[in-house]
Amino acid sequence: MIKKVSIEPGCTTCGLCEFLAPDVFEVTDISHVKKDANFALNSQAIKEAAARCPVQVITYQDDNADSAKD
Repeated sequence: MIKKVSIEPGCTTCGLCEFLAPDVFEVTDISHVKKDANFALNSQAIKEAAARCPVQVITYQDDNADSAKD
């Protein structure tokens, strides 16, 4: 289960994360993780957004791993 999601510096605000996981990410003039996001319900979308991020700045911490996805 994902317990933490972050957007690191360097985001280009392309909006792909919000398109893939609109319940988790919001892109305005900056990208951020919504405070009320349900990570468990959206884990697959979070993983896809992290994998497809063009600048690879989305990280998440999964209970099944010792470190976050880099």
